[in-house]
Parts: sequence; structure tokens; C-alpha cells
Amino acid sequence: MIGTVQTVVVCVAAVLTVEPCPSGSAPATVQAYVLDVSQQPTMEALNAPFDFDYAAGIWGIGFTFVVGLFLVARGVGTALGIIKH
Repeated sequence: MIGTVQTVVVCVAAVLTVEPCPSGSAPATVQAYVLDVSQQPTMEALNAPFDFDYAAGIWGIGFTFVVGLFLVARGVGTALGIIKH
């Protein structure tokens, strides 16, 4: 289980200011899904900025692999065509 549903106190917009909330807001209780502390590294990894250089490298390797397979298959097809005729 990565978290639990708990009742938490939040500050919401209000006409009267009530401590400890900033001006123009008052405390209210809501149900929220609170993550377990052990899940912090996972959540931080998911929120990390996208690494375009790494993605470009992976895409380049994949594209090269597909083009290489195409060329090998084409060569095998040509060889089989010569043998067949």
C-alpha cells in the first residue's frame, strides 16, 4: 500500500481570517489520499525533469536497430530471390 485516506486540515478562501491560515482564508477539513513516506523516492523520480539527451540517445539506438533489421531482411530476401530463380 502506498498511502492511506486521512482527514486533513487545509486553508480555504473565506471572508473572515482564522488562525493559523493566511489572510482571507480559514481552516477546513477534507478527505485526502496521503502517501507513505517510503514512496517519496518513487514520487520524486516520477517528477524529475525530462532528459531530452537520454531520450534522443535511446531513440537513435532504436531507429538504428530497426533500419539495420530492415537492411538485413532485404539482403536475405534478395539472396533467397537469387537462389529461387
